[in-house]
Amino acid sequence: MDWEEYVSEIASDIMQEQSPKRLFQVRGKLYELLVNCIPPEIILKKLLYELLKKLGSELKHEEHRMRLGQKAIFHIEAFVAKFMSIYKGFLIATFG
Repeated sequence: MDWEEYVSEIASDIMQEQSPKRLFQVRGKLYELLVNCIPPEIILKKLLYELLKKLGSELKHEEHRMRLGQKAIFHIEAFVAKFMSIYKGFLIATFG
């Protein structure tokens, strides 16, 4: 499905750069999915699946739990920001 490829693209965006600018761009893409009636739970599951595919085994132990509320975009965006933070910390620790 097209939306699944779009989520995969979002995951690639997250992996390429972890910055406020990139988070803002990702947020816009997440809004597009939500506006097109893709359920937030499905977006998050697919995004997590795509991110985990791209990670090395060292980072797979990190977990992020959340409950989706009325404002799904805030919860998904918080997940993306947390992931970016963890991944950037990993890159700094690994490569300096």
